[in-house]
Amino acid sequence: MRWLLGNWELKVVSLVVAVALWTYTSGQVRVERQILVELTPAQISGLPAVLQVSAVEPAEFVAVLSVPTSKLGELRDQVLRPLIELPRDRREAGDVELGLTGRLLGLDSDIRVVRTEPGEVRSVTIRLSALAFATLPAEAPPVVGLPIGIAASVRLDRTQVEVRGPAERIAAAETSGAPLRFAPIHLDGIDPGLAAPREERLTLRITDGQLTPVEPVLATITLKPARSSTVALRVPVSVLLAPGESGRWRVEGEAPTAEVRLSGTDSVVRALRVEDIVAWVDLRQGVTEAGERELPVLIQPVEGVQAEVGRVRLRLAAVP
Repeated sequence: MRWLLGNWELKVVSLVVAVALWTYTSGQVRVERQILVELTPAQISGLPAVLQVSAVEPAEFVAVLSVPTSKLGELRDQVLRPLIELPRDRREAGDVELGLTGRLLGLDSDIRVVRTEPGEVRSVTIRLSALAFATLPAEAPPVVGLPIGIAASVRLDRTQVEVRGPAERIAAAETSGAPLRFAPIHLDGIDPGLAAPREERLTLRITDGQLTPVEPVLATITLKPARSSTVALRVPVSVLLAPGESGRWRVEGEAPTAEVRLSGTDSVVRALRVEDIVAWVDLRQGVTEAGERELPVLIQPVEGVQAEVGRVRLRLAAVP
């Protein structure tokens, strides 16, 4: 009994400390929390220069976590996108399988993965493929969203771009000879009253399905007031009658036409066709009478284009 009662004060203190530690580490209140896990190739780091991630499986799943209430604040986001470091000993193409743990998902050691839904995800597979390189011609993208009256030209910092990708895609790209294409350039906040040329410089984004440039491709966009032009088109003119008069009158002679002068940005104006212009005379107001008269011509507005329209002479006759 002496060994049991000896130094009893220290033994009591040790017991109290042990109980306190157990209560803090294992006895604290825990709750289950569901969180969506998304995995993409962009979240994989530590890749050697000759490899790329072709796929990550599964791409997403729901993880059910056991979380101490004190750590709930760390899981405020609805989606978890962990950054995964590739093991240093993997330097060749193939599959890398990593066991699913809280550490892999970047979670605190107190947060445990209880299960996954749907099914049971036990590991994450990273598919690695060998990279090949090629030099392809590059095509300047269009500039969209410019205000009327502003023109833009695009100059690439280089017209031959080194790209990388899976060997089979590189071979197909070299065989086709098709240029590397980029997403259209969107420029916001351009002053439509721009009086002098101005330059913008930005990094281009490739379109979906294109090979990835080894280095970013830069473009210089020169903005300047667009050259204006004026064209004249002779367009057909419709005659609008009131609903009750439409079957009682006809236009004698040839179908009426009118000359319309259109002014605006050169590229816009020169692209207009006769069928793009809708012109008419309006006889829906007042009393319709037989005889010849001169009437103003109205046209449907064309965005960014100013129109100058004359008058047209009509001879109306009653339908027998």
